[in-house]
Amino acid sequence: MKKIFLLLFISGTFLNYGQSNQILDFKAGYSPQTVYNQTTINSSDYEVMYSGNDNFLETLKKNQVPNPTTIKSNITIETVSKTGKTDKDGTFPITIEYLKAVDGSGKIIIPSGTLLYGKTSSTSLPKMDSIVAKDMEESLKNVIFQTVQSTFSQLVMPQKKLKIGESFVQESPLTLPIAGINIEMQITTTYKLKSMTSKNAYFDITQTYTMKMSDTRFETNGSGMGSGDLVYDIPNHFMSENILKMDFNLDLKHTDFSIQLKSKSDFKQTAQISKNN
Repeated sequence: MKKIFLLLFISGTFLNYGQSNQILDFKAGYSPQTVYNQTTINSSDYEVMYSGNDNFLETLKKNQVPNPTTIKSNITIETVSKTGKTDKDGTFPITIEYLKAVDGSGKIIIPSGTLLYGKTSSTSLPKMDSIVAKDMEESLKNVIFQTVQSTFSQLVMPQKKLKIGESFVQESPLTLPIAGINIEMQITTTYKLKSMTSKNAYFDITQTYTMKMSDTRFETNGSGMGSGDLVYDIPNHFMSENILKMDFNLDLKHTDFSIQLKSKSDFKQTAQISKNN
């Protein structure tokens, strides 16, 4: 019996030692000749409360702005991204096709079959260069193109070697247009590696939102928190699941009026990855 306990103790100690010393080579990015089927679901609830002098409140009534204003949004987007063979300079082509993009009522946001073309590499995010969409107005094409490119520029993730329990921090700016005012914030996101297998690495996500307003006409006070989980596909060095829940509150004051904003958002993105030979 003593030998059995000793064997279990040694095995357990070795297993814990091996797990604690596993090193993850985190370098999220696209791979050549690969297909990425991605689904993104984003739902948000906003409540905006206005207060101020009589002229301000009368203007709201004339413009038929309810007080408080509540907004619910739900967007589902399905895309397939395909990468090609690597060129001499280390880059490879990427094509992003929109299969579905609708809001909560089923209204089409981006027509199915819309295509974006660009270049990327294993160490950099895509840089798109063109968009093709049948019967779409040029103004909408430009909005979609700029939005996609801007989104990629905000998704740059650092390359890190991590042990279980270690973390890294990413900071990114965010601008929210509210009542004609651009609300500037800084998002600080911490990714903590909690466990890993030969296939996947699992992260806890925590976020904090802080005000970073440069417009001195307004007195602002706002903060927010977010939490979630991230699954990193180790063989494909790509994020296969990203889930976030976010809460944010904002108070904005001017001489004649003030605005109080409360928001709750849920974000989920998944990716199925396969080789494109």
